[in-house]
Amino acid sequence: TNRSTAVTLDKLAGKIQTDTTSLAAGASAEFTVNNSQVAIGDVVVVSQRSGSSNVAGTAGVTVVEVVTVAAGSFIVSVNNQSTTTAETGAIIINFAVFKAVTS
Repeated sequence: TNRSTAVTLDKLAGKIQTDTTSLAAGASAEFTVNNSQVAIGDVVVVSQRSGSSNVAGTAGVTVVEVVTVAAGSFIVSVNNQSTTTAETGAIIINFAVFKAVTS
């Protein structure tokens, strides 16, 4: 997927692979993951499995994080923290949904 197009993965854990659309230095992009397994109280964790962790030899890194969780979806932000170089590689993002328990 590109870094701003919604995807659908109805699993408690999995991977999302982005395309190589350029992400400018200092820029971020968000995309929605539609997932019927997600409830509003769940915790969704993401990590970067592969891709640009050191952008073209500069000190910048690509950071992924969940910014919103809702019933049936969550939003992932991809941020290029390099101050000089666009991030152009495909990245693979792992995700896991931890089911909330109410007491």
